[in-house]
Amino acid sequence: MGLLDSGVGQQERKLRGDMGKEVLNILDAVGNRGIRWMDALKQLEGQSSIRIDTAEFGEVIKTLEREGLVKVVGERDRRTIRRIEGA
Repeated sequence: MGLLDSGVGQQERKLRGDMGKEVLNILDAVGNRGIRWMDALKQLEGQSSIRIDTAEFGEVIKTLEREGLVKVVGERDRRTIRRIEGA
């Protein structure tokens, strides 16, 4: 039913949620300087037994931005993901 409502199945929502939690853990570990987009993606791939889709990773980051948990600074290859203080 969730697939009909949102276009995203339950398993995919769970995967995105888990990925979001791991991104936040990575950001907490690196501190307030943040981490480059590609480095975060590589760390996630290193922790996962499945391949991380770049588009899926981008959707997770957008969701975290909308929730006010992270901020993406820069453009293209120079993007950095930072944890928002107090979030």
